[in-house]
Amino acid sequence: MTQARANYFPVLSNDTAAVHLGAMDRLVIPQGALGIYPSDGAIPGKDISIKLGNQDLLLSQTTAAQPITQFFKIRAGINVARADAGIARDDARSAEDEVALKMKELYLNLLSLERRKQAAELRIEAGEERLVEAQNGVAAGAVLELKVLEGKAQIAEARHALGSLEDAISDMKVEFNDLAGLPLETEVELVSPSSESNEKALDNLEVQALQHNPKVAAARETLAKAKAGLSAARAEYIPEVGIFAQYVYQNGVPLLNENNGAVGFKMNWTLAEFGKRSGQVHERQAQVSEAEENLHVVENRVRIETDKALRRVHRAETGLEAARESTWARAEMRRITADQVEAKTVNASALKEADAQLAEAEAVLFQAEVERSVALAELERTLGEE
Repeated sequence: MTQARANYFPVLSNDTAAVHLGAMDRLVIPQGALGIYPSDGAIPGKDISIKLGNQDLLLSQTTAAQPITQFFKIRAGINVARADAGIARDDARSAEDEVALKMKELYLNLLSLERRKQAAELRIEAGEERLVEAQNGVAAGAVLELKVLEGKAQIAEARHALGSLEDAISDMKVEFNDLAGLPLETEVELVSPSSESNEKALDNLEVQALQHNPKVAAARETLAKAKAGLSAARAEYIPEVGIFAQYVYQNGVPLLNENNGAVGFKMNWTLAEFGKRSGQVHERQAQVSEAEENLHVVENRVRIETDKALRRVHRAETGLEAARESTWARAEMRRITADQVEAKTVNASALKEADAQLAEAEAVLFQAEVERSVALAELERTLGEE
């Protein structure tokens, strides 16, 4: 934009040429061309040859030119540059929002996988405890061998599920390191986010999105750029008028001063070019129409994305409430089971199983919190919030 604004100001230029001419004419004054007088005789007394110039000469022109009528095109050029800068900023914001959302998704989903891994480990411990009890029961003749085989199969399935979770965690850590710009083998320790409130006012979201979404802003800047281009095309019909001041130095023509100066006006006006300018105007008008239609499409898309993100937030909130109820119920069941184990009315494996179920419920609860956080992050991205 600084470059475009510079066109408002005078341009100081210099054009210097060192020239060697192959031949140079001479002015010859014949003898007696100015008359023959009795007292003085012929004037001149002999032929006189006057050199009209030097074969080696230096010509230097220094000009300061100030445009006048070109201001219309210059203003349009500044508007185009301003729109380009705005589009670049909006594209950068959009890219930053995408990276931030992806990073948040990876971070929260990685934490959720680690919670599920912990629950799977507790499930394996509970299965091993039940297997020991079943093996003891078989030895005592109180439990069928089928129960032991079933327990072993359940443990094998649980270990397979744990291995799948560990693989998913490893893959996601590599992606996290890559997105964070860290060496791929870096070991990161993620800390659970603080349980601060994520409440958001869900009123007038459509208006907010249309005002701040970077994609809408970029579409508006594109429309402004197209309109500026149309103004520039129409300005081509205006004659280019400017004023100039010029200093000229020459040492090739003796009849002229070596140093000279000039001031004046200069006009350049294209009278006819067989429809080139009118075609350019029509092209720019089409670009304006295209930009207006694109803005309309982008605004509708942002409205749709806002509605979808809002519905996802509502669904995530209902899922979070259900997960909270389930976790509370599992915690209560675990408390009851602990009392039964202490009263020796159930086996110790029942408490392990209750711990595993509670851990799974807590993992589901954390996943629900993750889904709500991601839904809010997507909504914030659509709204164009920093």
